[in-house]
Amino acid sequence: RPPATSDVLYGQDDASAPYLVEKRVIISGEDLVDAQASFNQQNNEPVVTFRFDSRGAQRFAQATQQNVGRPFAIILDNRVISAPVIREPIIGGSGQISGNFSVQGANDLAVLLRAGALPATLTVVEERTVGPSLGADSIHAGVSAGLIGAALVVVLMIGLYGFFGVIAVVALAANIIMIMAVLTVLGSTLTLPGIAGIVLTIGMAVDSN
Repeated sequence: RPPATSDVLYGQDDASAPYLVEKRVIISGEDLVDAQASFNQQNNEPVVTFRFDSRGAQRFAQATQQNVGRPFAIILDNRVISAPVIREPIIGGSGQISGNFSVQGANDLAVLLRAGALPATLTVVEERTVGPSLGADSIHAGVSAGLIGAALVVVLMIGLYGFFGVIAVVALAANIIMIMAVLTVLGSTLTLPGIAGIVLTIGMAVDSN
């Protein structure tokens, strides 16, 4: 079991190795001013540069001085998005994260860092309560439309094809009964899209006949 002062967190992929992370938050996203993808001037490899405000710079300087050679976990939504190793104390309030980054990987990490720096508060703009009668009325209207459509199809089939139309109507009725039986056995709920699907099935069956 992890110590009481630490948590076991995982990376963005559940298959990644776990990280033993201290519960104490050294720097939060509020202290981050900016993060951008860039290139290392020495080897031209993609890196991520970051910059803290004055409070964050002071905290980060103290943390890096005390933890040289140890990984520094960057956490977003309880996921370790990166854990770079502190190579030297960073006392200027800005630095860079290097590694085997691709250009896209550096951009993605910079976006995630900036996302953690943005306050995401939820503001209720509008709230509505829809009563059950509205849904019941919609279902009733859909059933009525389906029955009227089926009746018109029956009249049209018998009027155009006579006896053969009667046979087609019987086959169509058997088709609908089987559909309803299967829905009943499965315990399905009849919704407006379901009613529309049944009406479409009737139309396709008529067309095939």
